Amino acid sequence: MILPLLFLLPLSSATDPVFLYHGVNDDYRTLDTLVERIRGDFPGTLVHSIQMYPGLKSIEPLEHQSKELRKYIEKQGVTSNITLIGHSQGALTLRYMIQQWDKHNIATFISVVGPQVGVSKIPPTSTEDYHWLPNSTIADICYNALGQELSVCNMWNDPKRQGFYKKHNKFLSESLCQAPEKRKTKKRGGAKKCSEQAANLNRLKKLVLLATPDDGTIYPFESALFGYYNEQWEIVPRQKQDFYTPLGLEALERRGGIVQCVQPGVDHHEMVFDLGVYVNCIKPYIN
Repeated sequence: MILPLLFLLPLSSATDPVFLYHGVNDDYRTLDTLVERIRGDFPGTLVHSIQMYPGLKSIEPLEHQSKELRKYIEKQGVTSNITLIGHSQGALTLRYMIQQWDKHNIATFISVVGPQVGVSKIPPTSTEDYHWLPNSTIADICYNALGQELSVCNMWNDPKRQGFYKKHNKFLSESLCQAPEKRKTKKRGGAKKCSEQAANLNRLKKLVLLATPDDGTIYPFESALFGYYNEQWEIVPRQKQDFYTPLGLEALERRGGIVQCVQPGVDHHEMVFDLGVYVNCIKPYIN
């Protein structure tokens, strides 16, 4: 009588569903290698690379993207725990989504080189025409209402102009509990109160932070670990950042909820293709 009942049990190989989201100027196909590896190692698991905001559409405001991502995930009707994987800008967008989502069922969030505290430099890659612009000029472009309609400006965090950053970069400063609580308008809802964002972030069982000192795109690379420059361009680790406690990172880290995985020798874009990164930093945390 016991043997037939075994067939009613779920397959042990299947895990909680996994949703992946790409970075700026990319699309879902960038994550195909990750999708194939996860499906191969965890047969029967729903693995979905979200097909939203491809290419130039990825520069739409990150708050808007996060709201649409949440709607998309909710429409999938998933009731079990969820694993989220975000690459680059996509990781920052997913963190914001998590912090605004009350009673979410996201168990694990894997941030792959996500600029969680923003960026302070244009990388010298495909943007050669712009990367020599002084930070003050970029701040002038980004720290206004028009500039904040671009995702790349949502990430701009000028160490030398923190007053302007906290006043005008509403998306990032609010997501890090660095801005005034009341800033909501009819046009733009804004973030939840800091205490609510912290509570939602702490619903995670694991926050996995992937970074590489050879990033070449995110400056500083420590932003992927919630570290950042001070006004003297010195790196301040997350434990000494003003948002560490109010955002809930301290509570999450105290209970062992934060995993840090730094992989040298791999650049920003290769982090989602490199086998060593997958084996060491992603696979162990897919539940």
